[in-house]
Amino acid sequence: MNHVTLDDGTTIELKVAHIDDYQNGGYEYLYSWLSQVDQFLAKRYRVADLVKNKEQWLRRLNTNEITLLGLHEGKIIGSATLIMNDPQSRAAHVASFGVAVHPAFQRKGIGKLLIVALEQIALEQGIKKIEVNCYDGNAAAALYRSLNYASEGRRLRKGRLDNGTYVDELLFYKFINPF
Repeated sequence: MNHVTLDDGTTIELKVAHIDDYQNGGYEYLYSWLSQVDQFLAKRYRVADLVKNKEQWLRRLNTNEITLLGLHEGKIIGSATLIMNDPQSRAAHVASFGVAVHPAFQRKGIGKLLIVALEQIALEQGIKKIEVNCYDGNAAAALYRSLNYASEGRRLRKGRLDNGTYVDELLFYKFINPF
């Protein structure tokens, strides 16, 4: 556990996620605000899918993923997951991540704190390159650039928004460990 102060003076706790963080309504609270920001996420978070998605989420805690949480007053207000490739893969030196922040806590430094912490974990795991993607129009693109992530490309019309329009997926990368 690590207590940090955000740009606005709010104190939050950063920690590696454990199954107990999602009990007693923790996952349901996370899911409720993910459904508010899911326009920019690769996955939709619909209320009807909550139970099935919770089971999948909890199973992934025991895989090659490490999730960091930002907690405020015991509630999950930020989540970032480092996804490492299979150690036998020719791309075992590459990892990717996803990050989401509660709408009321966006633009206060949580995303940056989570990403920097994930980069440190990736270094400790021997990762050399980190990749991240987002849909065009997502404010996270500016965050990635501010953390020295470079553009690697664009996948045309990769995402379909709820209003039926298609958006490009932006690809970013950062080398964090010398080759």
